[in-house]
Amino acid sequence: MRVRHVMTTAALAGLFAACASSEGGESGKPVYATVCEARCACEDCSGDQSGLCEAEQGALAQQAGERCQAEHAAYIDCVRLEGRCVDGHHAAEGCEVASAALLGCLEPSEQDRCSSEGDGICDEPRGTGRCPGGTDPADCRSFCPSTGDGVCDEPGYTGLCPAGTDIADCEPPSCDQVGNETCDEPEGTGLCAEGTDVEDCAVPTCDSTNNGACDEPEGTGLCAEGTDVEDCAVAPCASKNDGECDEPEGTGLCEEGTDVNDCKDFGTCDGLRSCGSGTSGCVACANQGSCADELEACTSNIECIYFRQCAVTCADSACTDRCIADHPDGAFVYHSYDRCVYCDECYHSCRQGRVFAC
Repeated sequence: MRVRHVMTTAALAGLFAACASSEGGESGKPVYATVCEARCACEDCSGDQSGLCEAEQGALAQQAGERCQAEHAAYIDCVRLEGRCVDGHHAAEGCEVASAALLGCLEPSEQDRCSSEGDGICDEPRGTGRCPGGTDPADCRSFCPSTGDGVCDEPGYTGLCPAGTDIADCEPPSCDQVGNETCDEPEGTGLCAEGTDVEDCAVPTCDSTNNGACDEPEGTGLCAEGTDVEDCAVAPCASKNDGECDEPEGTGLCEEGTDVNDCKDFGTCDGLRSCGSGTSGCVACANQGSCADELEACTSNIECIYFRQCAVTCADSACTDRCIADHPDGAFVYHSYDRCVYCDECYHSCRQGRVFAC
């Protein structure tokens, strides 16, 4: 620290007498934009001397940083505005107070120093608070504002903070489940500590967790793997993908969300499990509910009635095609009704009866 103090003092002293400033009295004294401009106006500076002056000023500004910005600005303004050219040299004797203030800020007294400066932890008030503001600049330049929140924010985890700045949160043991494509932090399986399985957990959380339905890929598919753990911790459906809905709204043989493909088109009326077209069964339910508008459209259209009378007697597609050719407008209207009943509402209950393919 003693060496740096000497160098800083020398640099400040150099501002008082270096290359030179301007000739002239107090009245009409020119105003210069920079210290180096003021100094070199007194006597022409060579290229090396001008470059050295600029380097000195840059180093001083960098050392002042944010902590000593006000003192630095006051000193620089004094030197460039109050300095004068004396015997070919730049002099700024009236700036001793500003110089002392800047030096005192740059080189604080021993009692104002931070004993743990440079240990990788910010000890200024915004960090641990062990040291005065501005006395631990190296550690606090890369300070992690979210330290102590229980989540490791250093590289390799959330990556929000530089290495070594979130030590308290990064101490938990690493997760031995990393890279298994399942979130094992508390919001997932809970096998690992928060912030230790970041890659696997860098997916949206599940909005429908704990609703009784498995929403991970093996269930409804609405959520990512490992984000609906409790709902998905059920026995798989042995009869899934057999063409029949086996969840509670179907046969009831399997848990909700375990026979998704078979149940995805399972309408409200399909739960009746019987086709029936009179006053009960799936077709009757559809006619009175979701498909009532389509039924009305057909029964009020003579061509639709003729087409249906023709199509229900057909035993093959060639016959159906002839009915379509004879009653194209009726076929168009009937198609909407047929799809509503047999594809949307009664897909599982009514294997027979549909005229058009779903």
